[in-house]
Amino acid sequence: MNSALLLAFATLAQAAPDSGAVLYQSWCKPCHGADGRGISSTAARLQVPAANLAECKTSTAEPEARWIGIVTRGAAEYGLSLDMPAFGDATTADQIRMVVRYIRSLCGEPGWPPGDLNFPRPFLVEKAFPENEWVLTEEGRSQTLLYEHRLGKRFQMEAEARSDGVTTVLKYNFWYSLERRALATLGIEATPPLGRAARWAVEPFLAFGANPGRSLVVQGQITSAWEETQGVTAFSYRLGVGKQVGRVAPMLEAGWTVPRGRERTLSLYPQLWVQLSRLGHVAASLGAELPTVGPEPRHPRLIAFALWDFGDAPLLRGW
Repeated sequence: MNSALLLAFATLAQAAPDSGAVLYQSWCKPCHGADGRGISSTAARLQVPAANLAECKTSTAEPEARWIGIVTRGAAEYGLSLDMPAFGDATTADQIRMVVRYIRSLCGEPGWPPGDLNFPRPFLVEKAFPENEWVLTEEGRSQTLLYEHRLGKRFQMEAEARSDGVTTVLKYNFWYSLERRALATLGIEATPPLGRAARWAVEPFLAFGANPGRSLVVQGQITSAWEETQGVTAFSYRLGVGKQVGRVAPMLEAGWTVPRGRERTLSLYPQLWVQLSRLGHVAASLGAELPTVGPEPRHPRLIAFALWDFGDAPLLRGW
């Protein structure tokens, strides 16, 4: 008797009209298919193919709030397909949250860091979240072009080109916790003897990010510098604090370098990060480097960057 009651209860629970799975079948299945992989745009009479919601790099990379916004206000509100309608006026916030969480569960592969831990990019600190981005940086009169490519769930490789040389980076997100809203990453940066670099330089680092209590975002990095024939030459400590308010995030970073046998330096980096596109895949930042400790002369410098997250959408979409 107890087994029969349990079976009946389980059946009712599975068929609950407000469950994320049931709502998905009603709202999303006609375009995205029963398994979330999408159906042909011709069969669904769509202008563009529906997104593959079961693809892990798609369903995990964005924060839950953005998914909720797209379902609530429609994709056109974010510069995406006009085919995706808005459900906000016909449903409740709880129903939308349930269907979004069901959509994000379609990945089926554990171990992908959630997009809720993808915090706004600071100027100095290496981000702990693996990305797919192009970043153009201006520091004084020096420009840098950075290419970042995510490899699977947690790896990322980078290639950086400067007027005085090139640098490559490999990093791995070894820990994250959505409950604690924090993540940590190990990486190594290598600069070959090209351009103005006379010898190999290697910098292993630890980077982290946290958003405790959903208030301030704290990001930091500890780096050790090693040079060929000289060994360990310096340690660097970088810390940034900021808070995203709508489409802007004011931040303040500090960079403290402790070189071997030379004077220590400390610089502050006030900056303002701005989301440029409605989708959030294009952003920019403007600020200043303010040297406070170190050898004279200590002159402030303009710092700025513009980035495009090509993993989210093509450059001209999402506006």
